[in-house]
Amino acid sequence: MASTLRGGNRLEVVRAVTTAAAAAPAIDPTLQDSLKRAVAKRAVELVKPGMIVGLGTGSTSSMAIQELGKLVSQGKLKDVVGVASSYQSRILARQYGVKTVDLNDVNVIDFAFDGADEVDASMNLIKGGGAAHTMEKVVDAMAKQCIILVDQSKVVSKLGLTFPVPVEVLPFAISPVLRALVGLGGVPEIRNALRKDGPVITDLGNMVVDVRFPDGVKNPAEMERSINMIPGVVESGLFVGIANTVLVATRDGDEITIVELADFVRSLKEATASG
Repeated sequence: MASTLRGGNRLEVVRAVTTAAAAAPAIDPTLQDSLKRAVAKRAVELVKPGMIVGLGTGSTSSMAIQELGKLVSQGKLKDVVGVASSYQSRILARQYGVKTVDLNDVNVIDFAFDGADEVDASMNLIKGGGAAHTMEKVVDAMAKQCIILVDQSKVVSKLGLTFPVPVEVLPFAISPVLRALVGLGGVPEIRNALRKDGPVITDLGNMVVDVRFPDGVKNPAEMERSINMIPGVVESGLFVGIANTVLVATRDGDEITIVELADFVRSLKEATASG
């Protein structure tokens, strides 16, 4: 999977990732969809017949479910079953012909694919833009191999400078949790729904608080523990030590290339050193 980035595109990505704000580079939506589709196809190539597969949530995971369904319908992947991390992924799996089972009905998950909102060079993640991070963390952590699928815009030098950390919270504990998150240096905001009045409610019946950290998340592992220790918090969107591999879809001119995160970061460092 290893490859290198060439030409102006590499330098453009380097500048974007290494700015003082460490903000992810903007990508045209059409190009971003192409990158997501490419990395989704690569992920399902790793699935083998008879596997129990964890199905992530979000736009990239949805594309991977579609691609998985194509291989199942073509008879290329027999006896594959999925474990969904949300209502959305379960419905999509059934729509595309992938049989699903309940998490409690399996002892192990062979392979899980999922997306991320941000990923740093150490494979620490921020997830939860779709408010499904609690179940995603359970499914991903159970997998023998968890593969995270991102496009180049999701790779950052420090987590939390662009994307907030989602936190799932028991509704009756929202006020004390908000105060505790402020005490950790965060700026919390209850996530409101777009097409209904009131807050977003997760599949598990809880609320979501998006927490911004003005200076980013300096120590993801420590912050994950601190947030999860707050009484009333169900789970945070910081994923530390869960991903086994991160595949990054990049564009170099007209060519889309899939590389592992370490190769992508190495290319960035080489480009920075050379100019």
